[in-house]
Amino acid sequence: MSTIDQGDRGSARASLGFSLRAARTALGLSLQEVSGRAGCSSAYVHKLEMDRVRTPSPRVLGGLAEALGLGYGDLMRAAGYDAAGGGPPPRPPGAIKRYSNAHIVQLLEALQGDVADLKSLLGSQK
Repeated sequence: MSTIDQGDRGSARASLGFSLRAARTALGLSLQEVSGRAGCSSAYVHKLEMDRVRTPSPRVLGGLAEALGLGYGDLMRAAGYDAAGGGPPPRPPGAIKRYSNAHIVQLLEALQGDVADLKSLLGSQK
């Protein structure tokens, strides 16, 4: 696993976005690929890379650490969390799959289509 060079403590927070972007580009991954692996939106990853998120969630940081091969504790510290909380990233319960916002929209659109088909089927039986 890679680690994040913290430099002095004052610039630790500013290095989160740089570290995420550097790791993503080094792996040759797009924002969409990273967000899909991490379970968040590509817009959110972009905001993180631009240091526009004040307090990213530990769950998202855990997903990004996994997706980019970075240390979870290193990302937590770079995001300004206490180093004591640098244990393993939080995991969703086993049966729950993480979906990005874009995937949820696709699922809802498919569901709307199914409901429309069902309504038309039921309407034709009257």
